[in-house]
Amino acid sequence: MANYLIAVDGGGTKTQIICATNQGIVIKSALVGPIGLTSTSLGAAVFNLKEGIRQVTENLTAEDKIVHLTMGLAGMDTPKEIKEVKQVFSNVFDDLKIETYLITNDAIIALENGTQKDDALVLISGTGSNCLGRNSSGMMAKAGGLDYLLTDEGSGFAIGLETLKIAVKSADGRIAKSILEKLVKKHFNVEDILDLKSLVYNPNLTKMEVASLAQLCFIALRSNDFEAKKILNQAIEELFLLALVILKKLQLVDKPVDCVLAGRINHDQYIYQNLANKLQAINSQINIIIPQTDSVYGALKIALKQLYGPNPIS
Repeated sequence: MANYLIAVDGGGTKTQIICATNQGIVIKSALVGPIGLTSTSLGAAVFNLKEGIRQVTENLTAEDKIVHLTMGLAGMDTPKEIKEVKQVFSNVFDDLKIETYLITNDAIIALENGTQKDDALVLISGTGSNCLGRNSSGMMAKAGGLDYLLTDEGSGFAIGLETLKIAVKSADGRIAKSILEKLVKKHFNVEDILDLKSLVYNPNLTKMEVASLAQLCFIALRSNDFEAKKILNQAIEELFLLALVILKKLQLVDKPVDCVLAGRINHDQYIYQNLANKLQAINSQINIIIPQTDSVYGALKIALKQLYGPNPIS
């Protein structure tokens, strides 16, 4: 008999799950669909989580135990959402005989993955966007993260939506011709922008499908498209504002602080370099970090702390 841990990163597009020994050695990983209740249906979320856990534990014996699970989940921000999520997934964990578990916001595990410092923040831009920080006085602050109708500025969704709109404006002649018009038509395999209407609305594109269009904006940028550059510069400004407000709330504007950039949008060279320049211009002591491991490993670090306290096995 052996004891194991499970770590889960439930993002807006996909869910990454790992199983590790109680010493933190990863034995198996899996990638499944989203489990966030703002990204998919309740039934699909439960199925995806069960399937991912099944994949990472399929080689365990009947005598082996899952002693703890830590899950970071996108779209879990309000007390009501936290209560709903726990009600939904606690039954799954009970059925799988997982002894203890912790469900937290995905920003928490992303921050833990990138730094161990007390004075730190994580700026996330993937399907959605948000920023969370903490300081050595024990304060925490958060900005954004209220989903795509209220927030998500600077995210893949915001960039993808603007990409669609610019393609239509280009076709109308309301702006100078943009490469984005051609790229969008090719992506949807249409000859005329007018044909987009049925493809976009019947049924409506999902948040993830819109976010996937951000890749077209980056392609256009490489061809020096003016509109693509404008879209991405606006995204950089919005992400900068998210980070700036957290630095101010936590009184870290003029102190050494780690800033973890998480999410695929932040990892693009154009976004990363320009965002880093803006942040370092207002705080020369800021340390910009691009994590070398996925955020799910932040969940694993938290799981180890749940077992062994603040100084787990290294």
